[in-house]
Amino acid sequence: MFESDMKSVIWDFNGTILDDVELATGSMNELVRRRNLPPIDKATHRRVFRFPVSDYYRSLGFDLNIERQCDISDEFHSVYQPGVGSCSLNPGIAEALEYLEQHGIDQFVLSAAQEEMVVSWVRMHEIQGRFRGVYGLSDRLAASKAQRCRDLIEHFDLDPSTTRFTGDTDHDVEVARAVGCRPLVVLQGHQDRFRFAGADCVIYDSVQDLVDRLLLDGIAGN
Repeated sequence: MFESDMKSVIWDFNGTILDDVELATGSMNELVRRRNLPPIDKATHRRVFRFPVSDYYRSLGFDLNIERQCDISDEFHSVYQPGVGSCSLNPGIAEALEYLEQHGIDQFVLSAAQEEMVVSWVRMHEIQGRFRGVYGLSDRLAASKAQRCRDLIEHFDLDPSTTRFTGDTDHDVEVARAVGCRPLVVLQGHQDRFRFAGADCVIYDSVQDLVDRLLLDGIAGN
């Protein structure tokens, strides 16, 4: 039976809960335009996006010997932030959050974005009541969120073996494995399927596919 021992779910936010890939791509296109670098499309973004984001910037032609990563990140968010309210939740997310809540599954958000921003985004989309906790990083540099995940697990006394980490990037898989959680990947976010070749994770084409599996098999013990 599907995820029969699942007791809690940690959700990534951008790309997993929030459908912001077009916004992120457009925002980055504004930054590369200002530097006379080649524009990117959504497919290119999903092919090259990675953590640490410094590697993503370099892949697009940014020279981090000349510019500071923190300045690029601040510039990106100045373009990105005004559009977050216009983004929708990914199809199936509202249904998934409700279903898991009804079945007694504790839910959390963990993002590589600055925590203050993540909290505001969750409230903006009126889903804060679904989560026991919303965690982000202390700055906008989008470094590894593994330690923050450990903080979350410790604070809420979660059992990693019965916790699922649901995200849209190979970094989410790495974080899940680092803390002992089982990673679930949804592919409509910031990376394409190619990035998960050989990855030890359960892959769904979309959140809706995950929801369909939940509805088909249910959750044991509930």
